[in-house]
Amino acid sequence: MLICGCKKDDQKPGLVKGLRGRVIVSSCVTTAVEVLNTNLGSRWTDCRDKRIYKHVIDVRFTNLTDWPIEGEFTFDIVNSEPYLKCAAKDYCGDAPSESYQISIVQD
Repeated sequence: MLICGCKKDDQKPGLVKGLRGRVIVSSCVTTAVEVLNTNLGSRWTDCRDKRIYKHVIDVRFTNLTDWPIEGEFTFDIVNSEPYLKCAAKDYCGDAPSESYQISIVQD
């Protein structure tokens, strides 16, 4: 008898649509986005002002054409697989512990 199985990873969804967020910090190493409409993400402290955020993710944009992003925006998670990240440390130390590739949705 052959039994197959898989490990379900509940921490990182494969595709999530309709999330709302805002950029907290953006540098050449880290883009920290606070997720506003769900509990996705982890607790993260901004080293500049020591403010603590509850639901923050580190992101890589797949369709960003204009910068800066002002205020809140809608986005979809398009990939939760690890992506190549810069090995340099940011001025704030560690990036948020959860990383995703996201696509901005036009409002």
